[in-house]
Amino acid sequence: MDAAVRVLVLGGYGHFGARIVRALSDGPGIHVIAAGRHPDMARTVLSPQVLARIICARVDTRAQDLAAQLRATGAQLVVHTAGPFQGQGYEVAHACLQAGMHYIDLADGRDFVRDFPARLDAAARAAGRSAITGASTLPALSSAVVDALRPQFTELHEIATVIAPAQATPLGMATVRAVLSYCGQPFQCWRDGRWQPTRGWADPQPVRFARLAPRLASPCDVPDHDLLVQRYPGARSVQFRAALELPFLQRCLAVIASLRAGGVPLPMAALARVFARAGRWFDRFGTDRGGMLVELRGLRDGSDQALRWELTAPMLHGPEIPCFAAVLLARRFARGEALPTGAHACVGLIGLAEFEAEFAAWRIQTSVSAV
Repeated sequence: MDAAVRVLVLGGYGHFGARIVRALSDGPGIHVIAAGRHPDMARTVLSPQVLARIICARVDTRAQDLAAQLRATGAQLVVHTAGPFQGQGYEVAHACLQAGMHYIDLADGRDFVRDFPARLDAAARAAGRSAITGASTLPALSSAVVDALRPQFTELHEIATVIAPAQATPLGMATVRAVLSYCGQPFQCWRDGRWQPTRGWADPQPVRFARLAPRLASPCDVPDHDLLVQRYPGARSVQFRAALELPFLQRCLAVIASLRAGGVPLPMAALARVFARAGRWFDRFGTDRGGMLVELRGLRDGSDQALRWELTAPMLHGPEIPCFAAVLLARRFARGEALPTGAHACVGLIGLAEFEAEFAAWRIQTSVSAV
């Protein structure tokens, strides 16, 4: 066990952090440290069996001596799950590099992920370490899907992604705050070959799935709007939307978006708490099935081509999906495989085949079909 790699999970008893702790503690070659400001909370969310395999440590990401706190744990790799990342700076990543540690996060904040390589690359290379952002559904899985299907197109013109969580999905407060942070706020998306304005959670439109009931989907401000446009320069449109299971809740977000767009000063912090609690009142009307689809359109040898990759997650297993990329990278590191030196967004680092092995373990179904 002495040769095991030490992986510290910041927010290791949170909505996603606890899942990563469970996954990593169950495999060989890794000592897991679940860390945060209140490590005793780990006992409320982790089973005695998991607690027996891990270490709990107090680490305050807001402390001036964060690098020293991290160094004292003896970890070689840090997985940062303590969002929301919208509006968060890069202090934690810098502290990890100062402490001589590799860094991975689950960030889905558009600006945070887009600007991360430029802001951290010099420090990461100077430390000889890897710093990876966006090791989550977006952009890690979404880009892996597009990479896998791209060879079936001579020209790729459109990329459209929809995430559709199950109504009964447990909600972390950080997730709710992230969702509401851009509700009604304007942002730029790539449509018809140019940047055009849209608003978060506004104008819900119907979308159909193969194994889920139809839903309404609204635009969200995510890293893919920048990263996929950069990665696939021939694409004329890159779209991302989210679709709650219950149309009523989707329309509630659209109303909030409309009010904010109209300049109504809403107490968003209080609304986040209300939305998190109220969402549970409607669980009886939903299911335990969530999904995701990625639809590509373009040309193949001069003819129109359209393909749809679709995922269905049963039994409330959907929240495991944002954890897969970080788990796969940490396991890769524990096997002695090098992580890329420098600072990177998690695009092109994990192939779809690696994700599919995780899908099978959680009974998550995927399919590819012509549209």
